Amino acid sequence: MNRLTKRFKDVAWPGLKSYLWNILVALDQMLNTLLSGCPDETFSARTHRKAEAGQWFWVALRRVINQAFFWEDDHCRLSFENEKNRAQGPREYTNG
Repeated sequence: MNRLTKRFKDVAWPGLKSYLWNILVALDQMLNTLLSGCPDETFSARTHRKAEAGQWFWVALRRVINQAFFWEDDHCRLSFENEKNRAQGPREYTNG
């Protein structure tokens, strides 16, 4: 591995990865907003919240979303917990 490749891997990649993750969260929140949801909540978190309230449509949708994110155990619940813990917010807003 040359110096430039190592520098990208050690310095640039973590920042780029974080940037791309933030873009995905923003798109998810925009989708939720366009579908009449809260602009600061992801669609997956909303789906979990509504499914927990027993609304059949959201229960079915949660199954579909969780299957789409098969590499995560219970994606919608994890998204909901991240929203409650403000995991997507700036560090200044959290205890971290």
